[in-house]
Amino acid sequence: MAETSPAIGDQIGRSAARPNAPRLAAGRGRYVDDIQLPRMVHLAFLRSPYAHARIGGIDSAEAAAMPGVVRILTGADIAEICTPWSGVAAHLPSLRSPPQYPMAVDRAVWQGEPVVAVVAQTRAQAEDAAELVIVAWEELPAVADMATALNADAPLAHPQYDSNLSFDIHLEQGDAHAALAGSDKILERTLHFGRHTGLPLETRGIIADYDPSVETLTVHAAHQSPWQQQDVLTTHFGLDEQKIRVIAPDVGGAFGIKLQVYGDEVTAVAASILLGRPVKFIADRLETFVSDGHSREFQATARIGIDADGLIEGMAVDALGTVGAYCSYRRIGTADGVMEFESKDSLDAAPLGYMPWFGVPGRKTAHITVAFGLLST
Repeated sequence: MAETSPAIGDQIGRSAARPNAPRLAAGRGRYVDDIQLPRMVHLAFLRSPYAHARIGGIDSAEAAAMPGVVRILTGADIAEICTPWSGVAAHLPSLRSPPQYPMAVDRAVWQGEPVVAVVAQTRAQAEDAAELVIVAWEELPAVADMATALNADAPLAHPQYDSNLSFDIHLEQGDAHAALAGSDKILERTLHFGRHTGLPLETRGIIADYDPSVETLTVHAAHQSPWQQQDVLTTHFGLDEQKIRVIAPDVGGAFGIKLQVYGDEVTAVAASILLGRPVKFIADRLETFVSDGHSREFQATARIGIDADGLIEGMAVDALGTVGAYCSYRRIGTADGVMEFESKDSLDAAPLGYMPWFGVPGRKTAHITVAFGLLST
């Protein structure tokens, strides 16, 4: 007897069973923090309390003398074995994407950026020691809103550029302006979207286990894209890809924030390479608020032309969104929504600024802001 698949429409309104629900409900889930390895040490960070500050010096002598402390690492230490990375986009050739190190080296450009890593026998010991690290901060001017980020006199997030503009792109399909001019009615609306972030039950976490005897690296990570992590670690530590294994056990929620390359997680890998032993980092709840990726603050003005029957003839969107201190995703890709029309025109500018260090999809909310403008106009 031939089996037939139910029509797609037959599934609407039905509850779909989660295949892993019985196992998780029975307490058989295995998350990063459940994993314990021999000789494993723990990582805690001193993070920048400022949105923009120069690091004049670091005194870690008292912290290093604390019980259980194995080693204290600075951004300069990590930079010796790990090259910086930059976000790139083939469709944005003019994208300004500043290089990012795992920890700040001489200047912090967002509040919460890791500056010093303390490795200790327990997480509590690492946290206690981190509180004793003294940083000679020189607070610098910062800009934290779109309204002033692109002003000529705005403080620069990255001095190698002449402005805070990350990219300015013009996308056009057909002749949107002619379509609008010939429309029977034009609707216009400006929408503002605030920053937000996902808050999964399981915070970010990683265990890095480097074995110098065979030069292998095993990583257990609460990550949505383990192959991305493998590629990043291969590239920036100069390791053999075949000797890097990234294992993603059960992930206790993500909402898109566990798709990224995080400096504190890369630092855990660096610490394991330097020490030749397993290193665990589990972000606490307060760290998630300052270090996890935020969907961007965003503003879009949409003009939509319709004919007498209410059919869309053209759309023009002028969009401005924040990238943060470093670059990540685009947002114009889904501006069409589910509509069909002949012409569209989009202008998109995104300033760099002293905000959480990148944007994340946030269940695609960073992508659909323009589409929301279309659907609500």
